[in-house]
Amino acid sequence: MAGSCTTDGRDLRSAKRTPDVVRVNLVGRLPQDLLAKIHGHLTILDGLAFAVVCKSAGHPMNLDMASTTPWIVFPGETEEKATFFSLADSRAASARTSAIGMRGHVVVGSSFGWLATADEFGCLQVINPVTGERSRLPDITAIPFVDYSLAYSKRGGHYCLNMELFQRIRYGGLPMPVDNHYGTMLPRTSTLTCDQMRHWFYRKVILSASPRPDSYAPMLTLHQNFGLPAFAITEHPTWKVAPSVGGIEDAIHHDGRFYSISNSGAVEAWERDSATGEYASKIVAVARVNMFVNKEFKLVRKYIAAMPDGRLVVLLKYTWEEIMWYNVPRKWSCVFKVQVLDAARRRLEETRDIGDAALFVGMSSSLCLSTAAAHPGIKPGCVYFADDRLEQAAEPWEREANKYGPRSREDENKIPEQTGVHNLKDGTVELVQGLALQPWSSPPVWFTPTF
Repeated sequence: MAGSCTTDGRDLRSAKRTPDVVRVNLVGRLPQDLLAKIHGHLTILDGLAFAVVCKSAGHPMNLDMASTTPWIVFPGETEEKATFFSLADSRAASARTSAIGMRGHVVVGSSFGWLATADEFGCLQVINPVTGERSRLPDITAIPFVDYSLAYSKRGGHYCLNMELFQRIRYGGLPMPVDNHYGTMLPRTSTLTCDQMRHWFYRKVILSASPRPDSYAPMLTLHQNFGLPAFAITEHPTWKVAPSVGGIEDAIHHDGRFYSISNSGAVEAWERDSATGEYASKIVAVARVNMFVNKEFKLVRKYIAAMPDGRLVVLLKYTWEEIMWYNVPRKWSCVFKVQVLDAARRRLEETRDIGDAALFVGMSSSLCLSTAAAHPGIKPGCVYFADDRLEQAAEPWEREANKYGPRSREDENKIPEQTGVHNLKDGTVELVQGLALQPWSSPPVWFTPTF
């Protein structure tokens, strides 16, 4: 889904990496059997770095990544590097990624070992941070109510949203429900900077398959203030938006189609009309949603995933926090409620027993793994969560401004949420230490490397 340079100055072309200096890769001079022996003695993180070097030297390693435990990936100290945290090794390491593919980008999705990112112009792409492969997603201005303008901007262009057209598309001509902010009257237009598009317009990109065969379908879900889904396929690389009265909060690709959960808890299956190219949904079941549990824990997120046996599962995330005040440390905790679909009865049943499975939720496509397989470091019956609040991520200029000097209470309370593990049976929460001590440019994301 490669693009080109637009008349408004946004470069949508698939860029080529130009090395600043010429480097000699001595690994290319070593025999393959010796490289394999070296790799067999390395830890998972060191093995990844070694495999990347071997691939660049023309010696791709035949690694079995199917059993690899998901990692956490987040921006490194420099724009050319990313930090990977291995649950199996319980340690982090920085690795050089594709400089063009990751530099200054915000991660808005993770599927099949590929990251979906938004660049400084708000343009979307998918990249493989291990191999450096990259593919542009369709231009966001293909969405009917989105336009890009260079007018009235000192820092570059901005996006103009036709809110009247948005309302007609989302609600399909039905009366608009009362909005918490605008009431029953939306403004005619709304403008967002490129930075704001990355944090306040996009929600998540979900892929149907690995982009390598160049035959995959991305699904884009928008921020909860907009709630619309958009779809594209490689044969017709343009976004097709679909109406969604309830608004889409999360989605996955499973069993040949996209499934989503709405803000109201409706689980929907999406189908494409081959004649028109339009997408429509059918309700599969409706989750029972309580706004509060245990009195103080408030509902903040809904996720959808698929169990190893194929059953759909809905996860409701509730959080409690006590903000920092007069040097009192910020306190935070979370609770997950899980509902598994009974397809025969078309009902979602709450459970705390998911067997030997482990669920992973966050900015990535939600996934479920069986701990019976070779997944070192994964605990059964647990939910592994990572902060996915894009609106809390800091832009580079904000990180630089906060680099020196003490942070205010407001800044401290804006530090992204934690990454950790919630045990469904005993309710305990164990946080991954050391990952919430900096303002992210994009949230930490679950990631399984592919070569």
